[in-house]
Amino acid sequence: MNETGLAMLESYFQHQTDLAQKECKMQCPDDCSAPGCRLDEVIVEATLFDLVRLSLVLNTPVSSLFLQHCHLGLQSCEQNLRYHRLLIKLKKPCHFFEKTRCTVHGSKPLACVLFPEYHQIKGLVPELVKSTIFRKFKCLKGDILIPDQRSTALKTLRKMSSREEALSGFFLFETPRYIIDSKPLTKQLKKENPHKKPIALKAYDRLINAKLKPTGLIDSINGKIARLDTRAGMESLFEKLKDDDLMKQLLEKRASPEIIYKFKGNSLKRLKRRLQPSEFYFR
Repeated sequence: MNETGLAMLESYFQHQTDLAQKECKMQCPDDCSAPGCRLDEVIVEATLFDLVRLSLVLNTPVSSLFLQHCHLGLQSCEQNLRYHRLLIKLKKPCHFFEKTRCTVHGSKPLACVLFPEYHQIKGLVPELVKSTIFRKFKCLKGDILIPDQRSTALKTLRKMSSREEALSGFFLFETPRYIIDSKPLTKQLKKENPHKKPIALKAYDRLINAKLKPTGLIDSINGKIARLDTRAGMESLFEKLKDDDLMKQLLEKRASPEIIYKFKGNSLKRLKRRLQPSEFYFR
């Protein structure tokens, strides 16, 4: 990456940092046990841009950060519980969390920055606290005060993170939203553990990684991530993010995916299928 390209990328990340700090009144309770940093059930997505940001701050190759701190996993689709999205997740307990603090607080993934304030803005906190998992979050039990300027800043960050998520998916999987029909996975897991209900998400993650390995997809993903170890690779990815025409297409495809992948033996079958709406639930 030439100096101008590097400066532009660093300026982009600095803008995100400024937005994240805008009139921030949120403080973790002193007695917080950091469930979001520890529990497998709480999914923290890491985009390629999250990894690039950390790479520049920590002076560590993107590929090393991915292998040390992340893994491929699944997340249920809002439209239909039968389908899952493949994504990069932070490993739990988060390796960046030490004792009572985040060691990369100023450059942590945007998913961490947005929680729980953005959920308060969207009116999702009442649904969150009904779940067994989020009932443990002490930050959700009190008032979450968000000044107007901070609300605007967080909404901007969410738009930026949506673009980063879509481009990360396209870069890694050639589609902004890689959807897998999880019915065959559920059948296999029930067969392996017939008396275990419900099936833990980490069981799905373990199985999906095992089944993806012989398809060559994991090797392909590792190779693509390794390209971001170079400045030229970072610059190329950032140029795509600035392409509004490309991003408009990717965001539209991400919102309404038309391709589903389903396991058939040790291979993935590509099916042209839209997600059918299901009852609303909070992921």
